[in-house]
Amino acid sequence: MSRILSFKEIEQTFDGEWVLIAYTELDPNLKPIAGEVLAHSIDRDIVYDALLHRGDRGVAIECFAHTPDDLAFIL
Repeated sequence: MSRILSFKEIEQTFDGEWVLIAYTELDPNLKPIAGEVLAHSIDRDIVYDALLHRGDRGVAIECFAHTPDDLAFIL
């Protein structure tokens, strides 16, 4: 089993990547506070494909990629 990292550690370690996190703790807004990294890549599709292998764990996908100032995401 991988080790549990804080959200800040995950963000710093996987800067510029998409990350699939099996969270162990959430804040009141349901943002991960800590968890285990199940997959990471600069390619979003690789991380989304890893969802098939997550088992029954609650997960979150975070994007730490750098975006230009004039680009916005609509979720």
